[in-house]
Amino acid sequence: MEPHNRSTSALVMASVLFCLGPAAWASVPTSGTLHAERDCEAFVSKKKKSNPDKAHLEPGDAYVILEVNRPNQPDWIRVRVEDANPPERWVEANCGRQSVSAATPVDDGQPEPETPIDPDDPSLCSTAGLQDSFKLALSWQPAFCESHRSKKECAVNFPATFQSAGNFTLHGLWPNRESCGINYGNCEHRRKPREFCDYPDLGLNPEVAKQLSQVMPGTASCLERHEWFKHGTCQVDWDMDQYYEVAMDLVRQFNGAGISKYMAANMGKQVSMEDFLQQVDNGLGPEARDRLQLSCSGGKLTDVLISLPAQIEPGASLGEMVRRAPPDFRSKCPSRFTIDAVGFSR
Repeated sequence: MEPHNRSTSALVMASVLFCLGPAAWASVPTSGTLHAERDCEAFVSKKKKSNPDKAHLEPGDAYVILEVNRPNQPDWIRVRVEDANPPERWVEANCGRQSVSAATPVDDGQPEPETPIDPDDPSLCSTAGLQDSFKLALSWQPAFCESHRSKKECAVNFPATFQSAGNFTLHGLWPNRESCGINYGNCEHRRKPREFCDYPDLGLNPEVAKQLSQVMPGTASCLERHEWFKHGTCQVDWDMDQYYEVAMDLVRQFNGAGISKYMAANMGKQVSMEDFLQQVDNGLGPEARDRLQLSCSGGKLTDVLISLPAQIEPGASLGEMVRRAPPDFRSKCPSRFTIDAVGFSR
């Protein structure tokens, strides 16, 4: 009788699903990451198996999960394939390993209980789009080069016009997640190579690449590749070009708020921390200093990190974004520090 019972159960289940109709198979929005383990075709429509641009998953790469076709043991997963058009694609669930956060069924008009996300889940520290703030990381290039003289961007004959004019240079724009500390990053789970130039070329728009080489001298050592794969992959709002366009605009706003004039006027001189912080307040608004982190080496200012909110609107006022960011002042500098001049000290 046991086989008969199993057959009867299967018929009953089929009847139930038929009565429920398509809603029984409704897709489920989900957050998480698919770590591709094989080359899989990525479909616009899983039903029609349409793939107009022949998009595939690359083994070893990670993809943001958007939804699954059913909450329990899905056989189709919708992911974001950045180079595809459109980027939202369906792939078979067995294409890779899944790190999935909370899933919430499609809204059917009935309230659904929220599934809390475990803040200690380590997979969240490499899942894109979960930042709760940003950091704009700026370098004072002359001081950086004092301890990195072998870097191409620090060579004697390297053009130094941008930093000679008193401008801070771009180190990076970092999405942050407080519960991850400094470990929120690498959201494509790409193995870090020995040298930055061993990362794949980003294929930036030529005009963006040209501007970036000025604002970020580290491009001479492929810093932009490292910054994208470590930090840029953890935000989901911009492609590579847009990410660096936003970052460059923020750097220019900071320098243009009277900071570059102050730095140029004090190159080779010692200044008080209070005087420097007052310049930042004057340029970006009262209490902007409370959103800074300062680093020094050998009594010289080397880095400035600026706290920004979790969402950045391209073209928005840097001062306004700083005002909306959580206070997080820290300093590794003495009360008086030197603003190093271009060129190596003896």
